[in-house]
Amino acid sequence: MSPRRFIRSLNFFKACAALCLVIALPVSAQTIHLVTEEWPGLIDDTPQGPSGVLWEISREVLESMGYDVKLDFVPWKRAQRLTLKNERDGIVGIGITPEREKVFQFPEKALLISETAVYTKQDHTFDYEDLDSLKGMRVGVSPGYTYSPEIASALHFERVEMPSIESGLKMLLLGRLDAILANRYVAGIQAERLDIVYKIKASERPVSVGPVYLAFSPETSTEFLEAFSSALETFYANRP
Repeated sequence: MSPRRFIRSLNFFKACAALCLVIALPVSAQTIHLVTEEWPGLIDDTPQGPSGVLWEISREVLESMGYDVKLDFVPWKRAQRLTLKNERDGIVGIGITPEREKVFQFPEKALLISETAVYTKQDHTFDYEDLDSLKGMRVGVSPGYTYSPEIASALHFERVEMPSIESGLKMLLLGRLDAILANRYVAGIQAERLDIVYKIKASERPVSVGPVYLAFSPETSTEFLEAFSSALETFYANRP
């Protein structure tokens, strides 16, 4: 969704927000306390507060249900742990897997669709075709993120954990990595901020494509989850 279309969607959705009901979470408070890791461009930690499309959708939908919304930024593994322990109400921007479905409460609809691409240096004569084309390469991956089973089980390239996409891009330019796997939108925004767009390139072919969700803690009630799913569905159904 383009930024302009997204803003129009939010304005339209605000006009419909009063139709949604308030249903309490297990914490029995009127504040929903979310957690995530920063995804530049998708969800940002700024001096003025959270921003980005993932945050805006989550906040608008929850506020339409009558809640105040608070968001903490922490490393991804900790974000999952806090939500699993019911110390936070939900985690923003998480992909769905059979294992996660057993422990998190996922709504029926995703926030958006995420596309993972291969990033290399601009002068690297490399074209991504499939995972076999990464043979022998040092490939940056984000710890705690769930990639496809094919990526997780691949033995023909070295997976190197990068603390963040920003650090991964810097490691790439320093020659410490041959490639990184990253969300196409996030890596592109981060490259713009670092002023290195002309130094890197993204694969035209995606490595994987999948939905990302606002998932809730294990103790979240079925009633709340159904209400959130309905409100999110309304948000997308009414966007211009």
